[in-house]
Order: sequence, then structure tokens, then C-alpha cells
Amino acid sequence: MRRPALGHTRCAARWRRRKSRARARTDDPSWDGTYATVKDPAGEHAESLALVEFRRCISAKLGAPNDEVFHGHALAGKGLDAYSAQLVRRSRWLAELQKTNSVHPAYRAESWQNRNHYVFWFHDSTFECIAESFTVERHACSMSALLGEACRRLVR
Repeated sequence: MRRPALGHTRCAARWRRRKSRARARTDDPSWDGTYATVKDPAGEHAESLALVEFRRCISAKLGAPNDEVFHGHALAGKGLDAYSAQLVRRSRWLAELQKTNSVHPAYRAESWQNRNHYVFWFHDSTFECIAESFTVERHACSMSALLGEACRRLVR
């Protein structure tokens, strides 16, 4: 496995946009991405929503930074693009997890080859995870119905 580049190295992290796979089309063709619409999780009216499902996720983070301070994120200045889904190349977080797990007697380096570090930048939070892949499904339903579907999938 290649070592992650040092923080001062120009290409410490490489980003590849996943917009075509990660963004559901908006119903408003004039939306320019400069504002966010808050959705009520208990809302019962049907709308265009997307459900992102990660395959073989081994670690996840949700929370800070929000869009006002994401320039303070460790990956800022390395291709960070707000309001998008991105893939981190040569991820330090992924390398740290692999190193931690390498002490396990059943550790196999090849089982880490397909792992990826994904970052989803939102208005009020950031979601990051280490997973093999993800899928995006578009739904026309209420937020509460889609949250119910997500919960069902978590326990199946």
C-alpha cells in the first residue's frame, strides 16, 4: 500500500467528483447551489428525495464542519468542493484504520484494497465514511417514509 502523502505535499489528497452518481436531480432547474432547503423529517408530503446506501461501511463520521467553516477541515485546500460528494485519494484516515487493524491475527492487506474514503459536504454538517462503494436511489415520497425505509434496511 502506498503511504499517504505528507500534508505539505501539493497532491496530499486527490479528489474525484461523484456528482453524476451522488446528486439527485433537483425539481427546481434554477437552483444554483447557494442555499439549502431544510426538510422536515416528520413531513408527510411527497417530494423528490435521494437515498444513499454505502456498501461494506467500516467507519463513519457525521457532524462538523458546516459550510461556514469547512475551510478549516484537514482536507481544505486540496480540492475541497462544497455541497458535493467526493472521493479522497490516498486518505490518511483510511491508512490509519488499516494500520490499526493490521495487528489482528486474521488481518489481510488485500481486504483493504477496495476501501474508499467518501466525503459528503452539506450545509450544516459533513459526512465521511470508509466503504467499498455506494449507490444512490431517487425516491418520490415523504421524508418520513424514506426514513422508515432507511431504518428497515439498517436492521435487515
